[in-house]
Amino acid sequence: MNVKWLFAAVLVVLFVAVGTTQVHSAKAATTRNFTLYGSSIQGWGFSANSITSPGPTIKVEQGDTVNLTLISSDGITHKFFVSYTNASSPSSGDPQSSDFSSTAYYNFTASNTVGTYTYRCSLHPATMWGYFQVVPTGAIPEFQPLIMLSLLIASTAVIGLAYKRKRQI
Repeated sequence: MNVKWLFAAVLVVLFVAVGTTQVHSAKAATTRNFTLYGSSIQGWGFSANSITSPGPTIKVEQGDTVNLTLISSDGITHKFFVSYTNASSPSSGDPQSSDFSSTAYYNFTASNTVGTYTYRCSLHPATMWGYFQVVPTGAIPEFQPLIMLSLLIASTAVIGLAYKRKRQI
């Protein structure tokens, strides 16, 4: 095998490995921002055009700060909550917003217990619900731009070497 091609292959593997490796050491909790549109008849959605029942899954890591922008798309009063017991009404200690009929902002700290829970509107629990998933810290990739940059650099190096080799022939 040509030394240049071997070098290029090693370079690609190195950049991909570095770009896709996550540090799983202890890290500070992350702030996660979500916008939820609510409709008493349709459910929840990340946009006004994507409202379904169940609504979209909200995925966070243990102890993350969750910032919600809650929008009533039907103008009716709603009240968001996460049930850590998967009940249809809020229990003591469950995160729970104030009533809202237009736009409201609510934040809370996610549970440190990994699991899949439900979120609902306490006023319309049958249609306005979805899954709230708490995953282990470090499970949600944080460095997608670094992965893409690494792949771009590696592919540019390979193309450059191939072009140089072609010109020498």
